[in-house]
Amino acid sequence: MFCWALIVVVGAIYFGNMLFGQYSLDTLLSLEATKEDLTNQISLLKKQNAKAQKDYFELKGLYPNEN
Repeated sequence: MFCWALIVVVGAIYFGNMLFGQYSLDTLLSLEATKEDLTNQISLLKKQNAKAQKDYFELKGLYPNEN
């Protein structure tokens, strides 16, 4: 009986640490940092795209007879 109780306690500690332990926290923080970096990169690319489209349409407007 004591052996089963010990196995249950050790198992509970192991799974609790796996779900809520340091590794899970590191993964969460890493994913949040990656999300912020990607959000900043998306914003930068949107600005670059808007500038490129503006330049394209300005150049296209200079030569209306060409496609």
